[in-house]
Amino acid sequence: MHLSTILLFMKVLTYHNIEKPPEGAKLKTLYVKPSKFERQLKALRWLGFKTSLTPDSKNDKEVLLTFDDGYKDFIENALPLLEKYNFTAVVFVVAGLVGTFNVWDHEKLRVKKTLMDWKDLEYIVKRGIKLGSHTLTHPYLTKLDLKEAKKEIEGSKKILEDKLGVEIDYFCYPYGDYNKQVKELVKEAGYKYAFSTKLGTFKENNDPYEIPRITVFGNIILPKFILQLIL
Repeated sequence: MHLSTILLFMKVLTYHNIEKPPEGAKLKTLYVKPSKFERQLKALRWLGFKTSLTPDSKNDKEVLLTFDDGYKDFIENALPLLEKYNFTAVVFVVAGLVGTFNVWDHEKLRVKKTLMDWKDLEYIVKRGIKLGSHTLTHPYLTKLDLKEAKKEIEGSKKILEDKLGVEIDYFCYPYGDYNKQVKELVKEAGYKYAFSTKLGTFKENNDPYEIPRITVFGNIILPKFILQLIL
């Protein structure tokens, strides 16, 4: 069977860290080594894939690559490889913590991960990377009152747009945490799409504010990575 008869819907892949896991860090599977990441990009190219910046592309040979949190290793390790293979991506930024570190989980994960600063973000935008919001401080939105949740959702959009002069119309729920009220706040803020952590493929009739994704873990073997793309 030809690939084009199998790949009917958009696959959205999720990455977090593109580097070797730091010594003592927890959740090491959230780290994909640059060498492994490059093999995955090679596989994408070998399969004839291109990258899209919209989740509703009708091209069955396109995939959307997303990177959560805006870590410094994106500009250091991921971007050069993306450009080497003529791919692009969406980066979700924690707007209130730009230039600092993963304040929200560094104690739990036993590692401080540097976030890109404003100059980094300006640079990657110029290189064709699309930015989205990942709130101001990376909270569990359903645990906030609606006023605070609205501030996280609307405030992050405004800061990124004001600082960088680009339209921010993509949103990513921290921890994949949302409910009906949070989703409505995202719509009201003017976002076109919102990305979840639910496993799945984005189909034409899916809710654009609950886009499923496939997380690429650091321990995935290449055959399984390929199968996730074509099945």
